[in-house]
Amino acid sequence: MKNIKIVFTMQPKLISFVLTLLLITITTTSCNTQSNTKDSSISSTILESQHPKLVIGITIDQMRADYINRFGTEFSDGGFARIIDGGFVCYDHHFGYAPTYTGPGHASIYTGTTPSVNGIVANNWYIKEESVTVYCAEDSTVRGVGNNGVDSDGSIFGYAGKMSPSRLLSTTIGDELKLASGLHAKVIGISLKDRGAILPAGHAADNAFWFYGKEYGHFISSTYYGKSLPVWAEKFNNKGEAERLVNLGWDLLRDEAVYSSCTPDNNPYEGSFVGEIKPTFPYDLNALKEANGGFDILKGTPGGNTILVDFALAAIEGENLGEDDICDMLAVSFSATDYVGHRCGPHAMETMDMYIRLDLELERFFDGLDEKVGKGMWTVFLTSDHGGATVPSYGQSIGLPVDYWSHGDMQNRIEEDLDKRFGERLWIENVSNNSIFISDEAYEWVYSDATGDRINASELQRYVCKLALEEDGIIQSIAVSDLASRAAVDPIAERIYAGHRPGVSGDVLLVMKPGWLTYGRTGTTHGSPFTYDTHVPCLFYGAGIKKGATHTRTYIRDIAPTISSILGIPYPNGTTGQPISVLLD
Repeated sequence: MKNIKIVFTMQPKLISFVLTLLLITITTTSCNTQSNTKDSSISSTILESQHPKLVIGITIDQMRADYINRFGTEFSDGGFARIIDGGFVCYDHHFGYAPTYTGPGHASIYTGTTPSVNGIVANNWYIKEESVTVYCAEDSTVRGVGNNGVDSDGSIFGYAGKMSPSRLLSTTIGDELKLASGLHAKVIGISLKDRGAILPAGHAADNAFWFYGKEYGHFISSTYYGKSLPVWAEKFNNKGEAERLVNLGWDLLRDEAVYSSCTPDNNPYEGSFVGEIKPTFPYDLNALKEANGGFDILKGTPGGNTILVDFALAAIEGENLGEDDICDMLAVSFSATDYVGHRCGPHAMETMDMYIRLDLELERFFDGLDEKVGKGMWTVFLTSDHGGATVPSYGQSIGLPVDYWSHGDMQNRIEEDLDKRFGERLWIENVSNNSIFISDEAYEWVYSDATGDRINASELQRYVCKLALEEDGIIQSIAVSDLASRAAVDPIAERIYAGHRPGVSGDVLLVMKPGWLTYGRTGTTHGSPFTYDTHVPCLFYGAGIKKGATHTRTYIRDIAPTISSILGIPYPNGTTGQPISVLLD
C-alpha cells in the first residue's frame, strides 16, 4: 500500500498512462475473448451492459399475469424466478386492444403495433368482398416442407403446410434486425402452432418451424422459407422424440396436496380428451393418441413444452445462433399452455401442473443458453399473447355473475325486424368475431337514389346496434361510424378501435358482459377487452437489461421498440408503441 501511495504521489503522468493502458488492455481482452471464453466472468460482466449476441422472444400462450404469483411457490430458482429476480418486470402490462386472440397477440408483440395497423385482426376473419373466411397465416401459393422435402401435391401435410406471413402488413423486430445487419443476422421462429412461429419471425426470417403431429410427430416448415428442412431439423425429427414423450404419459409432478388451491381433479368444469371417461390424472397418452390426432395429443400436455425446448436448443446449435458478433434472434412460442387452458380452464390442477413443469423446461432452456451462447451474452423477453377467463360454469357455481352467450338466432331476429320496418332483403351477411357484417345489398339500398324517409348508413348501423343490445349477454354494441368518437371517451371502445381494421372488420362490434363466453361449458377461451384477457406477464432479462420493476402501465406494443432500442436498430415500420424508458434509463 505504501508503494502505491508513493507512485500516485510522485508519478501522476506515469499513473495516468498506466491506467489508460490497463483500460485498453481489459477492453481489448474482453473483445477477443467473447467467442473463446463465453462463460468467463470478465466477458460476462462487460456484456451485461452491452448488446446481446442472441435475442430470444418467449411467448407463453394464454398465460395470465396472476399465474406467476399463484404457482410461483412451486417454481425453481432457474426458470421464471431467474429472470424475475435478475431482470426487469413490468407488473401492469396489458394488450391495448381487442380481440385478444393468438394470431393478433403474436403479431402485435413483434410488430410493436396493434391489429388496426399490422392487419392481423383475428385468427380467422371474414373477407366481405370475397365472401370467404381466411386464416391469419394461410398462403395457397406455398407448400409444406418436411423430412422428405416439398409436399408438392398437398397429400402429406395438406393445409398444415400452406403457411406464410403474407397477411402480416408490417415488419417485425426480426425483419429490422435482418436489414440493420445487412441480412447477416439469423432470425428463426419455433412453435407448436404455425401462427406462433410464422408471425413472430416475420417476412425476412431464415425459417419458421411448427409441429405436425398427425402420423409423424415432426416439425415442418413451408416453401416460403426453402425447399428442404435444414439437416439438423431432419436429424431431430428422426430421433423419435414425440414417441418418447407420448410413452411417458402425464401424471402430477408434485404431491396432490400441492394443488389444493385448484379445483378437484374430477369436476364438471373440465373437458376430456376424446375417448376418455373422465379428465383425471394420470393420463395414458398412448391409449388416447389415436383418437386425439396422433402425436398432436402432445400439444395439450407438458410434453409439448419439452419437445419445443429440445427443438429450440437444437436450432441454436444447428444454426450457430449467437456464435459471432452479429446478433441473431430466436422466437419461441409455447402453445401447450393454451391447449390445456381451453380444455381445463385457469383453475384446474392440469393448468398448475403444466406451469410447474414449464418452469423446469425454462430452467433447462436458460442453462442451455448459458452453455451454447454464454452467460451474459443473451437477452430474453417473456410475455403472453392473451390471458383467459374463469370457466363460467365454475364461476356460476360459486355465485359469480358470469354466463354463456351465443348469437344463435340473433341474426334472424334482427333480419325479421328490419324486414318489417324497411322491406325484405339480405341485411346481415356474416356474424363472427363478435361483429356483425351488414350486407352490400343493404348498403346499396341505403345509398340508392330513391327518396323517402330512408335511413343513412350510420343510422342503419345504430339501429342494428340497438337490436343487438337486446341480447342478454351483450353489454355494448358499437357502430363503426361511431367507433372513433366512442374510443375517445370509453376505454373499452378504445381497445376495440385499436383492434379494428377499417374495411376488413365488421360494421357493428359487440362486447359481451365481463366473464361471459361464447364457448362450451367446459374449459375456457379469450378474446375480450377485459383484464382477464389483456393483463399478461412482461419480463426482460440478460445483456442490456437492468434489474428492476415498474408498476406503470405498459402495453404489448411497447416490447418491440424496447428491444429495438437495446439492439440499436430501427423500430418495426408500423410501430405505435414506445420504448419502456424506465427499463432503458
